[in-house]
Amino acid sequence: MGIFSEIRNLCLIRELSRELNTDVLLFGFDGHTYFGNLQSIDDCRVAILNPAIEAETSNVEILTSGGEVVEVKFIRVDLWQIVAKGTGIVTDPLITCDEEEEDHHAKRAGGEVPGGAVERQESHELICQLDRMIGDCVTITTLGGFLFQGILSEVRDELAILSVDDIFVPGDSSAIESGSVRTVVVNLEALTSVGTHASC
Repeated sequence: MGIFSEIRNLCLIRELSRELNTDVLLFGFDGHTYFGNLQSIDDCRVAILNPAIEAETSNVEILTSGGEVVEVKFIRVDLWQIVAKGTGIVTDPLITCDEEEEDHHAKRAGGEVPGGAVERQESHELICQLDRMIGDCVTITTLGGFLFQGILSEVRDELAILSVDDIFVPGDSSAIESGSVRTVVVNLEALTSVGTHASC
């Protein structure tokens, strides 16, 4: 069985199918972040994104794992490799991310974001721990090197729902803040660590 089959989360895909014609952030196992307006989902696997309503540009934006923003007219994204999604987009989070000062890097309070191969938690012990942290300010890391901080509101269907405070992406020392994105839904099939955070 391939890695995409292991991290595929059909509940996350079903949630996305209810968000057609809205701006979304998709965080991929490849370390890339995709920002656009969700137009459709083909074969319960491929999301088609057009330029976002809140974008500062007339193109779909991709923040690469190296920290560069690349623009394309539209994009098809394999949803089997998505580790989290961001919704409630208020402003262009990728432009904001580029313009933030680098002092947010010091807020990581949990060490380096994992970037290499990670052994999966077959016992789901991390998810059981997370389930006991509802209402707490948490730090969650995933495959792909993403770090999410915020108040944990719900854990269900292999998903964790956060009122987001900060999002750290690979290749960028600044954070996407809650002023741009209100909610993050994390695919717990891609979970690599869970911690509490003192300053949400």
